[in-house]
Amino acid sequence: MNVPEKPTELAIAGWRSKSARLVVAALFIEALTGLWIYLAPFSVAAQIQLLVHTLIGVALLVPCVQYLISHFLQWYRQKMSVAMVLGYGLAVVVLTCVVSGVVVTWQAAIETRMSVGWDLVHLVSGIAIVALLPTHLVVAFLRRRPAAVRNPAFVPAIRGFVLWQGLSVVGVAAVVTVVALAWPVTRVQTPAPEGYTLSSYVDQYDEYRANLFAPSYARTESGMMIDPAVLSGSESCGSSGCHEQILAEWQPSAHRFSAMNPPFQTVQKNFAADREPAETRYCAGCHDPISLFAGAKDIQNQDLAAPGMQEGTSCVVCHSVSKVDQRGNADYVISPPTKYIWEGTDGARKFVSDFLIRAYPRQHLADYDRNILRTPEFCAACHKQFIPEALNRFGLTPGQNQYDEWRKSHWHADDPETDLTCRDCHMRLVSDSRDPGRGEAGDVRRSPDDGAHRHHGTIGTNMFMPEVMKLPHWKEQVRLTEEWIRGETVLKEIEHLWPAGPLVSFQVLAPKQVEAGQEARLKIVIGNQKVGHNYITGPLDFMRAWVHLEVLDASGATIAEWGNIDPESRRICDTPGQPHETGNSRKEGTLVLEGLPLDEKGQPLVRHELWKKAGGKGQRVIFPRYSDSHEYRFRVPDGATGSLQVKARLCFRRYRQEFLDLVVPDMEKDTGVYQPTVVQASCRKEIPVAPAGGGGK
Repeated sequence: MNVPEKPTELAIAGWRSKSARLVVAALFIEALTGLWIYLAPFSVAAQIQLLVHTLIGVALLVPCVQYLISHFLQWYRQKMSVAMVLGYGLAVVVLTCVVSGVVVTWQAAIETRMSVGWDLVHLVSGIAIVALLPTHLVVAFLRRRPAAVRNPAFVPAIRGFVLWQGLSVVGVAAVVTVVALAWPVTRVQTPAPEGYTLSSYVDQYDEYRANLFAPSYARTESGMMIDPAVLSGSESCGSSGCHEQILAEWQPSAHRFSAMNPPFQTVQKNFAADREPAETRYCAGCHDPISLFAGAKDIQNQDLAAPGMQEGTSCVVCHSVSKVDQRGNADYVISPPTKYIWEGTDGARKFVSDFLIRAYPRQHLADYDRNILRTPEFCAACHKQFIPEALNRFGLTPGQNQYDEWRKSHWHADDPETDLTCRDCHMRLVSDSRDPGRGEAGDVRRSPDDGAHRHHGTIGTNMFMPEVMKLPHWKEQVRLTEEWIRGETVLKEIEHLWPAGPLVSFQVLAPKQVEAGQEARLKIVIGNQKVGHNYITGPLDFMRAWVHLEVLDASGATIAEWGNIDPESRRICDTPGQPHETGNSRKEGTLVLEGLPLDEKGQPLVRHELWKKAGGKGQRVIFPRYSDSHEYRFRVPDGATGSLQVKARLCFRRYRQEFLDLVVPDMEKDTGVYQPTVVQASCRKEIPVAPAGGGGK
């Protein structure tokens, strides 16, 4: 091929060149779509432009490099000019943009997140192209403009070049517009059907005014129902190679099984039968929000569940909370996320959706990375409960309230550096994180490059249900929970504030010596030294911590025992054969941390019928940095010699056995999983025995 050597002929050939027209048109389209993606609000059109931007960029890769080399070889021998300087600068910028584009495209398609540095390089080089490309073309045109008078081929070449650019840009814009307008719109929020609202609550009580989901305080920002598909689909968060660790942590957690665990399901059915199905919305705000916002808690729906109920408090539910009130009882507002194209699908469409989220994460972060998630008030929305007058038909009565227990304790401080909140303890840092969201700048004692994420198992005290339901990764959840209960967990990030060691102190105070044939006294002292709220806390009508105390003689025979588990009923006994009675004095039976709700007639509520709760009795808990004690008396046998061995254990169970027997009587037998007892602390004492008349101290 003969290459023209005169500058004017080179210029005319350049304006006529199909490769020049193609590459420049592609660069203009890339620049314009890139600016739209960067500056315009999130939309279907913006996502389509991102796909167009990517496809054209990939297709342009080889032709662009070839053209730059060819263009350089044609012009580098010519006399240096402003147009050539601009051209060299433009070439460097284009190559930088191409290389960075390849990197960020690879990261968005194959890896878990884009590099902030490479993304910035791509953005800056793209903006530079917007400035340099038209400037280079205009200067090149003006430099050869005098030749247009003498060469009739110049003007048609310019006109054809400009027309090509215009048609290319308009054509792509038309395609994007048509596709965006034709893209199916899925309606994710719908008005409630006529008569859905409970008028007995909304019309009579100001606290429920205009709340579609009363008697829960939970509500949506729009005041409408939400398609359950929008709030479910947690599996997709971890199946794209992104949040795999976090998904695995959440899957066996209490947040995940909050709606589907057998005790809750039975209690909910009892509630619906005793009152009406719609009143179970009171529980659903925290236990089953997907079904609540889908409108499933209604007499028209016998199972009171919507698709996705098995996810309980799903990833999307928690991360869609936009407002909270520390009043509790699920007092939060949910703002559903704006879904990406094909989000929640599978196959090739899911690949496209995952690519869009990683390449264009702005909306994803806005929807899911809300600052409110970092506050203890966020947890308070559900971890503070009371029974309102509207529900129990009697008067307001308190329920579990971890938030205020923590807020009033020494663990809460005005200084952020010494303030320990819910997630500091229950959502420990996972230091070997592979999560794309690892590192955090907006949190105390964190940094963007700390390489950690917070554990989404939200480790607490429920080590039983994950095994009963055989949830994914249940063994790891049980291990972490039992370690937590036993006080074996070490959190290095807060070790200077929350030192290693047992959650509670546990002591046996005993006389230095006892006398055969005489009464002896022991005292157990329990101190709440590391629990961030009351010990114990939660639903006190079925959680239990208690002391199992044994006194053995020199031969190993038991001479006194309190707090054993009956081998037949598997219930706690004050003494062998004597079932524990709630509310015993500190000198009778054994120490049990507990509480028993009562209805308006003073009758015990033993099936967790909290909608009837009007009061309670026998509540025994320990506030942070406080202690409690219990006295035990026994008679030393006549003729006892040697030493007595005292064995004390502080035991914990998630559920009162009587509750399980009444509510889910066949659950343990059917699953083959029986409720475990975890020993939180233990202590031994040896007491010498003096002969009768020898005196005991």
